[in-house]
Amino acid sequence: MALNVQALSSQLVVKVKKVVGLQQPEYCYQCAKCTSGCTSAKVIPEYKPHLIVALTKLGYIDELLESGIFWACSECWKCSEFCPQEVSPVETIIALKNIACLLGVKPPKAIQEMAKNVIETGYIQNPMEITTKDFELVSRDELGLPKIEKPYKPNEWKKKLSLRFRGVDL
Repeated sequence: MALNVQALSSQLVVKVKKVVGLQQPEYCYQCAKCTSGCTSAKVIPEYKPHLIVALTKLGYIDELLESGIFWACSECWKCSEFCPQEVSPVETIIALKNIACLLGVKPPKAIQEMAKNVIETGYIQNPMEITTKDFELVSRDELGLPKIEKPYKPNEWKKKLSLRFRGVDL
């Protein structure tokens, strides 16, 4: 996921700012507090919300979209809480995700699989067996746990997700 910074794309910057709304990426002064509190940055060293905001501010949208690094955001919103300038890097990152989908850039397979599972089951992953302390696999049924019910009607989520993942077959 190396980032290749080459050319400015002012048209995409305008689109990102339009999606971001009141949170102004240009207010960021690179204190990196958002990155220090970021859960994704703790496990993915290349992921730095403050750098994504800076590159967005400078107009390197095409390069960010090409790198795909913004997909690492778990949207926990901690960066928004940590930012002293109320820039809310997560909103810039969500704008990049939405613009990527609108331009036909498909999310990574893992994200597509989670979205598919949400549509089908209501959860990001399918129920799975667990391992006991004796290293035996047991299912929910064997443990006497209740059946997992779908938390919603699948068609309701399909409508909501179709806006977010436009152009992606789920």
